[in-house]
Parts: sequence; structure tokens; C-alpha cells
Amino acid sequence: MRRNLAITSVTLVLALGLTACGGGVLDQEAAEGEEVTWRLATHQVPGTSRYESTLPLFAEEVSKATDGKFTIELYGGGTLFPISETYDSVSRGTVDAAAIFTGYWSSKDPVFNLVSLPGDPLTGPEEHFQRAEALDPIFGEVYAKSGIHHLGAFDYAPSEIFMSNRKIESLEDFKGMNIRATGVAGQFYDTLGASSVSIAGPELYSAMQLGTVDGAEFNDYLVNAEMGLNEVTDFVIEPALHTGPTSDKDLIINQEAWDALPESYQQAVIDARDKAREASSTAYAKDNEDAVQQWVDEGAEIIELPAAEVEEARQLAYEWLGGYADENEYTERYVTGYIQVLRDLGYDAEADAIESAKG
Repeated sequence: MRRNLAITSVTLVLALGLTACGGGVLDQEAAEGEEVTWRLATHQVPGTSRYESTLPLFAEEVSKATDGKFTIELYGGGTLFPISETYDSVSRGTVDAAAIFTGYWSSKDPVFNLVSLPGDPLTGPEEHFQRAEALDPIFGEVYAKSGIHHLGAFDYAPSEIFMSNRKIESLEDFKGMNIRATGVAGQFYDTLGASSVSIAGPELYSAMQLGTVDGAEFNDYLVNAEMGLNEVTDFVIEPALHTGPTSDKDLIINQEAWDALPESYQQAVIDARDKAREASSTAYAKDNEDAVQQWVDEGAEIIELPAAEVEEARQLAYEWLGGYADENEYTERYVTGYIQVLRDLGYDAEADAIESAKG
């Protein structure tokens, strides 16, 4: 699998040279029925389920709705430029759009850290999308400052899993560990006495194998198995304490490229996004559940943390989140909105804990 993914990436790089004259932001408004080609970048790797389950479907649906006139070319993680440059590349119009994890942009604004929320009790796609619809407009305001149109959650991602080569049965066991975690996750595990390490996803296999890190919070059972991580993991700790279900990708678009589309093409993009949401909430979610057995077959032991330990970790997370609301006006609005979403969904105790910490 890893060899095939590398070959796919090389193929896409070669394809870039052949299509260079067809991409980039439109210089003028397109008419109904006119041929349009967009480039869309993502952080996910072609050949993995988080890529294949939604992105080709999205491009196909856009093409079908416009009688083949609107083509979206897909480029996997790191193919066109480093993943960390995607925000600026969309803003400048180097690419027209991206389906990418919003949490990468905490250096742009601290509110982007909150795309994944420590201690989040939400479960399933319905609760996830209810939160996204309520809170995504706040992200949209920040993106708009950089000339980026934000179309919200592109898909549903089940809770990440915590992989470890040290046995963890209590919060005390996290102390002294080196854990691959970024953004909010890194700050959260630091509060448990661990040291967070930033490692790119493609490098995680060797990092776990060589002991560069003791554990990692990353993706779900299905994609992690496709990356071979079940081969180098001794334990999976449930639940992942940092976050519940989230968006693996948000859909962001260069504002000029969006404004240049005729209304019917814009609607085709929105409808195709909704198809991707549906696909990730059904078939993908089921495949992820089935993938648990692959880990067991490979010899990984799945450890369920005691309820008291989970509750203590979540209380620490809520204290952190309440304090993080003070970062700026957007984080304050986001945390306040999240508290309301929790109440709407019946998570009153969790809402009370965050509100109390927020002061």
C-alpha cells in the first residue's frame, strides 16, 4: 500500500506539468455552460479511504451536474506544495479550492485550533454536523479576511484513535510519554504530563516503529490500518481523550474563483459537498467499525480506560477550553456557541463545566 501511494503521488506530480495551463483562479466570470477547470488540493493521500470515499465522488458530482462542463482536478497531500502552504495557496489563487483540515491554520488565528475540541462528548454524524452548521460561520468570517470563501464541513470523520506502544491504564501513565499530537491535541496531552511532538502523517509509521514517539493520536482505525500503523502499534487506548467526531476536511475556495462561477455551478459545488458528507457518514463510518478487527488480528490490544479516568481527563480539557476562550473575539464566540450546542444536544453537565471554567 505504501509503495502504491508513493507511485500515485509521483504520477500526480507529473500530471501537474501537463495541466499547468488549465488551473488557477478564473480571470473573469464564467457563463452558463462554459467550460471551467478548477484545481483542488487536499492533505489526504490518494489510495486511502479518507481520500477515495469522498473526493472523487465530489468531483464526479460537480461534473455530472454541469454536463461535464465544470471539471475539478484533485491533488493529494503535498503534491503541489507543502500542506502547510495550502491556506496561502488558496488565498493567492495558486489553486482554486482545498478540502483540508482547518486545524492546520492556528498560526493564522487561534480560533482554527477549535475545529477539534478537547473532551468533546459528541457522537455520530448528526451531532457533528449540527455543531458544524452552528459554528462554521465563525471560521468563515476569519477565512474571508484572506479572500477565502468557506463552505464549511466537507465530510464526517469518526473519532481519532490513540495508538501507543506503552500500556496505559490511567492518566498517570501518560506522564513522560512522547506523543505525536498537534495544535489543541498537543496542548491537551501536555496537561497530562506528556510531551507533544509534531510529526507529519507519512512519517508516523517509522516514528512508531523506531520509538521516536511512544504514542500518537491520528485518524481512525480504517485509514491508520491502510497506512500500516497497526503493524507497529501494541495498544489502542479508548476513548481518544482529546476529541470526538469532527471534520477531516473543510471546503475552502478562493473568493474570486467562487464569485466567477455562475449560480448553477455554485449550487453544483454545494450539492456535491452534501453528497460527500452523506458518503462519509454512511459507508465510510461502517468500514471504520469493521476495521477494528484488523487491529486485533495484527496483535494490538484495545484498552478501555476506566470511566473515572475519562471524566478526570475531560474536566481538565474543559478547564483548558474555558481559558482558551480569552484568546480573541472569535475564540470567545466559538466557545460560547459550543456551550449552546452542547445544551441543545442535552450535554448540560459538559456545558456547565466549560461555562464555569470560562468565567
